[in-house]
Amino acid sequence: MIAFYMDFFATHLNVLDEPVQVPKKDGSIKERTRTNQELLTFAEFHTLATKAHPNPGWPLGEHVPAAEGMPTELRRAAINQAIGKVRSWWSRLKTWEKTAPDQRGREPRLGEPNEPVTFYAGMVGHPAYDLNPQKKKRHTFISLKLHTGLKWEKVPLPVVVHAQAESLLAGSALEKERIDRERKRSKTGQAGSGREERGSGVGTWVAKSLTVYGKRDKRYPGGVRYEIHIPMEKWVNAPPKAEKQRQANPQMPVVTVDLGVGRLAVMGAFVEGRLTATRFVDGRALNHRRHRLLVAIYRKRAQSGRIQRGVQDNVALWNKIRNLDEHAAKQTAVVIVRFAKEHGAKVIVFEYLRRYRPPKEKMSRSGRKNHKRAYWLRGQIMEWVRDLAFREGILTVERNPAYTSQVCPHCKVLGKRQGSRFTCKNPNHRYSADADFVGMMNLYRKWTKTFVYPQRGDESKPEVA
Repeated sequence: MIAFYMDFFATHLNVLDEPVQVPKKDGSIKERTRTNQELLTFAEFHTLATKAHPNPGWPLGEHVPAAEGMPTELRRAAINQAIGKVRSWWSRLKTWEKTAPDQRGREPRLGEPNEPVTFYAGMVGHPAYDLNPQKKKRHTFISLKLHTGLKWEKVPLPVVVHAQAESLLAGSALEKERIDRERKRSKTGQAGSGREERGSGVGTWVAKSLTVYGKRDKRYPGGVRYEIHIPMEKWVNAPPKAEKQRQANPQMPVVTVDLGVGRLAVMGAFVEGRLTATRFVDGRALNHRRHRLLVAIYRKRAQSGRIQRGVQDNVALWNKIRNLDEHAAKQTAVVIVRFAKEHGAKVIVFEYLRRYRPPKEKMSRSGRKNHKRAYWLRGQIMEWVRDLAFREGILTVERNPAYTSQVCPHCKVLGKRQGSRFTCKNPNHRYSADADFVGMMNLYRKWTKTFVYPQRGDESKPEVA
């Protein structure tokens, strides 16, 4: 279906750039290109046979016989996929043609359709007894509307679902029934808008349209293992902006997090302006394991000689490194969000991550790569924390990282950092602590806007050994 509509739009490229005149509210006319919805309507008008238009120019039934009886949602999803592919290719092709001949490179190609199949609400059935299977049952069954070779019909398929997914799907089914009841009441004038209906179910996960992926696996018939991915949606009440919360309550509970390399995270909970709890997440074992894998990769590269251009080497080892980093980022993010929830914090403060700068000291190839990936891991942790925290009504903010681990959090004097230790240079105040801990303390000062930056006359640059 996608391939058919890709050919259709590739033949009608003028429709993509053809200007459409649209009236404004003030009565003037503006020109724009067709939207995806307008292109979809154009494609259906010229490919589908209807009573008003029985003889389309590109009859879909002749080119794709299995399209008869296909669910409307699936057909329109295929059209939207084709529109996106052709639009992207057409844009890249026009840019390629405008560049100089000696700088063009390879001409962009349209490509082939390679998307997973998405099943929409009308194509999927979750019977009530499937969500609460008995212990004697080996599989849970769902029904999908498939093409059996002759026609489209719902087919029961066995799936293996773990207990957590079972409970989520059961709760989702109840929430969908509630939303449907509210919608029926709203149509009769007995309830509010659809947004209010969904908002009343804040905090409940609702299953959306599932997607089926096929993966190569010799243990399964045909050498393919199918997976069903069900995205879940939850409505949350967006909290006020962080600055408004700080102005309304300067002593509000806050969690500050200093991300590092040796330690993945050093977090502290501040309640009414006082540090009440701290937690450290060690990352030395992860760095050591990642470094060993990188050493193995570079050793194999040296043994194999020149690497072919465009061919990925050591695929299994690189995948293991990516999985290690992703798992560590997820686990660290979960720990940070749980720590914030335990202490009632509504804001998590991070350092603003700047562009990566390689270290000046001499390091091996694997050491430099390990250092770079450890720095990139900070960004992954922040992304996961931002997502997980917002689900719980917690905001994440970033502050300038300058001098956070070089200034004493008590006497505000520029100190000396040597490795992972900080030492205050004030002769009247002997203070030494972990540099990441000092950075976490100073992040709270920056949140409350009480941090004092060193003056130019003190020292031009912080002393780092």
